[in-house]
Amino acid sequence: MIERLGSFFEYTPNGALTSSLIVMLLVAIVAIIMGILARRADPLKKPKGLLLLADIYVTSMQGFVKKNMGEGWEKMTGYFMALGGYLFLAFIWSITGLPSIIDNLWAPLALAFVMWVLIQFTALRYQHFHYFHRYIEPIFLFLPINIISAVTPILSTTLRMFGNALSGTIIISIITWALKRVSSLAFAFMGDGLSSIWFAPIPVGVLNLYFALFSGFIQTLVFMSLNAVWIANERPDEAMGLTGQALRGPEEKKSI
Repeated sequence: MIERLGSFFEYTPNGALTSSLIVMLLVAIVAIIMGILARRADPLKKPKGLLLLADIYVTSMQGFVKKNMGEGWEKMTGYFMALGGYLFLAFIWSITGLPSIIDNLWAPLALAFVMWVLIQFTALRYQHFHYFHRYIEPIFLFLPINIISAVTPILSTTLRMFGNALSGTIIISIITWALKRVSSLAFAFMGDGLSSIWFAPIPVGVLNLYFALFSGFIQTLVFMSLNAVWIANERPDEAMGLTGQALRGPEEKKSI
């Protein structure tokens, strides 16, 4: 019995999980360092160096939240800062030579599940018990279908992110194989050891940079935008109006 319990609790993390933990640790360390620098900085002087980059990032995330979610969502800025930093690093992590993160299905699934939980939490926060009414609309017989529809964003978002990440890996693998074949034919006189290495490095390197940096940035922006829009949609218009009144100053309230 003890041996069975011991084998149950034994777990060896795979490469993708290890890479994910490293990325989370890096994001946490950078956040702590920037927090310390911000506390020690003179608020009357313009930020420089790393603090300037942090200020640009925070400002851009604040603008992103306001543009995609509207007024009253300022507290979500921290979430999107962490999400953007982690997800972009996860997309480009393969260029370090360590195991890729997003190519593992569990990573996009975990991110999609966190997004889904935030959506449901926001709906419960603003709609209260009326939130559960969506599962029996238009009649109670639609309960199973509505439950499936509510969970569908987890699957669709997971497969979208996983497919986009995996497609780049597949394309690079196919092109690498093709270039090696062409190189082997063109330089057959060099023997099997050297003939296949001449055409692949530069094109494959450029493709790696494209799929890692540009495509990774685009996919990060798309996933963050879906997060913002779907979460913001769960707040009723009445709550948005009340939030807007709370954000106005005393003079504006009097004029209303």
